[in-house]
Amino acid sequence: MKKILITLFAFSLLFISCKNATTAESTNNTSTTTSTSDTVNNTQSLDLLITKANGNLLGGFNLQPIKIVSNGKNFTYKAKPNKHKFYTNGQMKYEVKFKEESLKLRDKNSNLLWKVKIYPDKIKISDNEENTNAFVIKPYENKIKVKKNEEELYKVKIDGTTISVNDKDSFQLSSTQENYTLALLAINEIPDEHKLFLLAELLNKL
Repeated sequence: MKKILITLFAFSLLFISCKNATTAESTNNTSTTTSTSDTVNNTQSLDLLITKANGNLLGGFNLQPIKIVSNGKNFTYKAKPNKHKFYTNGQMKYEVKFKEESLKLRDKNSNLLWKVKIYPDKIKISDNEENTNAFVIKPYENKIKVKKNEEELYKVKIDGTTISVNDKDSFQLSSTQENYTLALLAINEIPDEHKLFLLAELLNKL
């Protein structure tokens, strides 16, 4: 009798263990599905989505009001005089300070990430206050050139929803665009997430 009770107890423990494992797996699968679904829903309603040539989503944004989605994260902003503060999950991550002729992207500690100087016929992007060694983006008749220290680094063309860099299709847009500042997508030195913030602010200004 004692052996029978021990056997039944062992089977009960095994059954409970299997049930818990199944529940945990189901919860994890549901969580993963929800996360994926949330990411898809986040991007479906955006004004502009940017996809790389390999099919990977770079990110996207709305302009009015500004909302940015990058790596599955939503960034919304709080407007203050001459600046926007961007938050994700309740935490401030980026700050954009702007003037009529320039804007600066800073991190949560107010460290400068990128400065953009705006001219009538071009923009300059640098990682320093003095704007030295800047990337110069300037439109021409049938192309946009990106130079640094007078050296041409990238030749960019925007054809409807396709952006080519040095004669190779490199980015796909969800809607037709013409603004030459989109050529900053070609600059490898600028992280993808930073590109989204710079573009959203520039497209609002120009």
